[in-house]
Amino acid sequence: MNTVADILAARPAKIESLPPTATVREALQRMAEREIGSVLIMQGDALLGIFTERDYARKIALKGLSSTDALLADVMTARLYVVGPRQTVQECLGIMTQGKLRHLPVVEGGQVIGLISIGDLVNAQLAQQRFLIEQMESYIRG
Repeated sequence: MNTVADILAARPAKIESLPPTATVREALQRMAEREIGSVLIMQGDALLGIFTERDYARKIALKGLSSTDALLADVMTARLYVVGPRQTVQECLGIMTQGKLRHLPVVEGGQVIGLISIGDLVNAQLAQQRFLIEQMESYIRG
């Protein structure tokens, strides 16, 4: 698994999203049900932002706001980093490190085709390392 496309191909293609008019509570409920750390904020096919556990902690919990009343449009992260399916795991890890991110929307031709997490990238990198070790062990054994 060297590219984002490889990661996306290895798992279900379901994209979790909510409209900007949804409440933070709706987002938290969805995230808890799906055991995920973020949801994309979309209006139709348009990607507007992302809402993450970090957004909740910093923009709702610490400010004493109500997750029942707060709308995603008011607390989502709108300044997005996005990647394409041909980008490498290493490139994405660099983007995440530089931007202090845990999730990257994947966009192709202006359409959202997936979402990858830091966990996806670490798992892909570990799989690549295991493959290389197996190849070297096989070569050594002859």
